[in-house]
Amino acid sequence: MTEKGLEFLNSMRGRYIVSQALDIAIEYLKSVEPEYMIEVSNISDMEFLRETVFTFPIASTDKTGAKEAQNE
Repeated sequence: MTEKGLEFLNSMRGRYIVSQALDIAIEYLKSVEPEYMIEVSNISDMEFLRETVFTFPIASTDKTGAKEAQNE
C-alpha cells in the first residue's frame, strides 16, 4: 500500500491535492482563536513545505468557502 501512496504523492494529482490541503490548513491554523493557541511552528513547517516541495499553483481554492462549510 505504501508504494501506491508514494506513487500517487509523486503524481501531478497527488502534488495538487497536498498543495491544496496545505493552503487550507495554513489559513485555518492562522485563524485559530484565542491567538495564543496558534501553532506557529506547525504553520511555519507547512509554509516551508508549500514553498519548497508542494509548489503547485492553487489559484482557484476558495478558502473562505471551506471555512464556512466547516462552521455549519
